[in-house]
Amino acid sequence: MKNYKNFFFHVLGLALGLVVVSCGENNSPEVEPEVPVSLKINVSNITQNSADVTVVPSNEKATYSYGLFRSASLQGLNDDQITKLIVPDNTKISEKLITGSKTFSPDTLVDNTEYTAVVVYYKNLIADKVYRTDFKTLKSAYKDLGDGANCYIIPEAGKYSFVPLHVSGKPIENIAKVDWIWATKVGESNEQKLITYVKYDGKRVQIDATGERGSIVLAAFDNAGKIVWVWHIWCTEVPKTMKYSNGKVFMDRNLGALSANEADGKKTWGLLWQWGRIVPFFSGYEETEWQKEDAFTESRKWTIMNPTYGLEWKFEYHAVEIDEAIARPTVFFCDKKSCDWNNTINLKLWGGVKTDYDPSPAGFHVPQTSDWEEPLANFVPRDDWSGATYTFEGNTAWWPASGSGREFDSGCNIIGFGGGIFVWSSTAEYVTDIMFGLDNSPMAYRLAYQTRTKFLTLKAMGNRAFAHSIRCVAD
Repeated sequence: MKNYKNFFFHVLGLALGLVVVSCGENNSPEVEPEVPVSLKINVSNITQNSADVTVVPSNEKATYSYGLFRSASLQGLNDDQITKLIVPDNTKISEKLITGSKTFSPDTLVDNTEYTAVVVYYKNLIADKVYRTDFKTLKSAYKDLGDGANCYIIPEAGKYSFVPLHVSGKPIENIAKVDWIWATKVGESNEQKLITYVKYDGKRVQIDATGERGSIVLAAFDNAGKIVWVWHIWCTEVPKTMKYSNGKVFMDRNLGALSANEADGKKTWGLLWQWGRIVPFFSGYEETEWQKEDAFTESRKWTIMNPTYGLEWKFEYHAVEIDEAIARPTVFFCDKKSCDWNNTINLKLWGGVKTDYDPSPAGFHVPQTSDWEEPLANFVPRDDWSGATYTFEGNTAWWPASGSGREFDSGCNIIGFGGGIFVWSSTAEYVTDIMFGLDNSPMAYRLAYQTRTKFLTLKAMGNRAFAHSIRCVAD
């Protein structure tokens, strides 16, 4: 009996042991530990204006965002602030995330400049970690002329370049080559003396400047030979600026002028623009254009055309679209009925915020009438009618009486002291005025000052087909 009991408990113990073992074998499998994700940023093939930035995640399914910045622009920013630069709060994150290895190849970088490539790793759509890598572009033999603009200032002899960008930063497309099309004369020479070399290398426009003073217009051509954009290269010392009584800061000279010194006379006059166009016209130095057939006599006398392209100064009595106006930069357009050069009549081609069609250099724009209305009421005219001055805080600005520009209905110039001071603003609107016979008519406004009579109009209406001077205001 005793042996039987021992046997029973032995069997029971084995059974319990089996139960314990069985329960252990039926437990859920252990969860594998999460492998941390890391990202590497490799920068290679660095040139003056390009680089290859490769992002390599340790897990090909990892999600991340990418951004490239000038290093100076990130100073003082924490990771959260930098993340929001890449993916703003109002952005749908899932649409901005990237997976897998990827190479980014920016090709509009500025030479000899520090850049920071930033990658933000996202875990479950939440920014988890920020990675950065710094690099510096190579120094170019060509000095960078700065941000996208329709006018670039070259102050001295040397090699210069710029990326063909709109003011908005959007690339100018379909460029096959760049060449000069017309230039102001240097002295009595009938040869173009302002630049010796211009080329588009697929990324940047390169210019070799002689150091002579004047204006030269470059054109970008597509593969069919059509002009798709133009730039005014202004060869002058870097213009100074002056603060006016309302706090606005104006350039010290008219756009295209070669001097701000009253004693330099006609060198202070500058160039002319039809309202809303990017391309300048040359006014001249003497009033010799009385009839339509005489229009641009002065331009032909004092400018040089590149003989390669068969362009000429001319007037055509019809309006065009913007693309044609750009493609034919030496033609002065005006429609007989609308008295406008533009078929579409876009009154926002210039504006209070600098537009892609603003002819000003980087850092400046065409002023609104409100920018000068208060201070320029204090003009002081010269006794010889040659212009007027404005003085504030011990500084004096010279405003030359270069004339009323080119007439909208003929292209003829009205220049010199008798024409007074006429300067475009960017302000334009549709006007209804029975006295002037205007019925919802498109008008732009200009400063008009008759130095002989001392008659000043700070907001004078004018047809946009007129060509007037421009005095830029700082952004």
